[in-house]
Parts: sequence; C-alpha cells; structure tokens
Amino acid sequence: MTRRLSMTTDCKPRVVVSRCLGFESCRYNGQMLADNLIERLKSHVEIITVCPEADIGLGTPRTPVRLVKQQGEIMMIQPSTGEDVSQAMHAYNQSTMAGLSDIDGFIMKSRSPSCGPAGVKVYASSGKGATAEKGVGLFAQVAMQRFPFAAIEDEGRLKNFHLREAFLMRLFALARLRQLIAEPSVAGLTTFHASHKLLMMCFHQEMMRQCGRIASNGDGLPLAVMVERYAGVFREALNRQPGQRNIINALYHGYGWISEGLSAADKKLFLDAMEEYRDDRVTLATMLHLLKSYVARFAHDYLGSQHILEPYPRDLFNLSDSGR
Repeated sequence: MTRRLSMTTDCKPRVVVSRCLGFESCRYNGQMLADNLIERLKSHVEIITVCPEADIGLGTPRTPVRLVKQQGEIMMIQPSTGEDVSQAMHAYNQSTMAGLSDIDGFIMKSRSPSCGPAGVKVYASSGKGATAEKGVGLFAQVAMQRFPFAAIEDEGRLKNFHLREAFLMRLFALARLRQLIAEPSVAGLTTFHASHKLLMMCFHQEMMRQCGRIASNGDGLPLAVMVERYAGVFREALNRQPGQRNIINALYHGYGWISEGLSAADKKLFLDAMEEYRDDRVTLATMLHLLKSYVARFAHDYLGSQHILEPYPRDLFNLSDSGR
C-alpha cells in the first residue's frame, strides 16, 4: 500500500472573496453574482468576504464610482455627486488589511474600481467621454502589497481552465506551506519538499533545486532560519504561471521513476499521451491519472507521495472553460 500524502489539511486555505460573488446582493446595482467555483470552494477553504464600497457606507444600490487619475494620483470619485471617497477607501483598506493574517488567496470581482486585480478602467477625468487606461482596484492594490505571494485572481479569469488550475494549485500548496511553518520540524520540512518536488518543477525548476538545498541544510542553519528561507523561495517559485514546458518536464520526471517497470506498449501509451497533452488534446488531469495508475500498479511510494498527482481536492476539478 502506498504512502500517499492526504490532500486534506488541518490548515484550510484562507481566501478573501468579494462579497457580491454569491454571498450578498451588494453590487452597485443591488445584485449578486452566483459563481460556481466559489460555491464548490466553500467546503474546502475558509472564506472571508469583503465589499469595500458598501463597507465605507456608499449603500446598496449606489451610483457607481470610478477611478480617476489626478496629478499622478489615483482617486475614487462618484461622478453623479462629485464626491471624492478616496480617503474613506484608503482608511478602509488599511484597517481591513490590519485585521487579516495568513491569507493564501483572493478571488476578486473583475473590473471593480475597488476589488479588480487587473484591467480596471482608470479615467483621465470624472466627466463623460473621458479617456481611460487599465489599472488596479484600490483594495486589490493594497492586498497585493500586503500579501505579495498570495494567489490572486478575479472571477472572470478563473473561468479559464488553465488559469483556474494554476490558481488552485498555488492556493492549496500555500496552505500546506503555512501548516509546515506553524508546526516546523526538520523531518517535516524534508517530507514537505520531497512531496512537492514535481509540483514545484511545474513552476520553476531552479527554485525547486534551491529549496532542496535549503531542506538538506548543508549550511547547518537553525530550524527557524531554514524554514523561513525555504518558505521564501517556495512562495517566489509559485508566484508565477506554471508553463506547459515545465509541466511536461515534471511529468517526464515522474514517468522516469517507474518507466523501467513498464512494458513497451505502456511506454508508448504514455509517450503518445504526452504528445497529445503538448498539443492540448488531453488535459493535465489525464496525464496525472496515468501516473496514478502506475502508483497503484507498482506500489511506488515516492511517486505516490507527490502532491502534483492531486494538487487540490478532486471535486474542484472542472473542465469548463470560457476560452478567455
């Protein structure tokens, strides 16, 4: 029987979510948006909701606010009233961030002047017909500064299968790292690194090696320093999109651990499937299922311990894709 590390964790991911995404009718138009991913996440993560615009007293429904660039500074203006709510928003952002800790991710409302993490319109003035450039919502900007390594996306981008997959991989890996930090030990760090080797390779191979050197502790560092350095490199590695080339390399590494026991037909099946994955004709889940079948067949403890085989809870897997 293989020693498969459980995908469950005593330390659930802590995720900040825009309140209008399935929790409360607090959008400017008094509506709420249902979101399938967030609904499925509820049983797997700890959710903290925010609605900066409602929380600073703008009311629901409310006339929209917009971001306006004035003398190089981004302001939040309510065009219908001419009211500048920038200071109220800045105060809210600072007080809210001060009350948040151990945050692994954010799912924010797309294009929101407060919550949008990208692609938010920043106008040249509050008047009609003003030109606009792309920017970041005021709350989202502070969130990214306060938690620079947290997984952050908006609900629109998460409809893209590849972006959603990468987000979930990061989110649950960061929660497992947080659990390691809370209960540090040399043996725990060694096991953590060994079980995340293939997953880290998907994000950054050289940083995976750096983490390996830290975990081996050739420098004789105290445990606290070792874990801190490891966590820093681990977070930095995951703070990027995993490229297909890196994922393919990781899959081949896993395959290499068991390939000697495979028949010629089995090898051909895997290699053909890899080419189909390269051409986007099969999913990563298909390739991982093949590797898991080898774990079952050969009782391969080390391959079976790899979190890449099930990087997030299975019932969060969904093939739907907006194509965006």
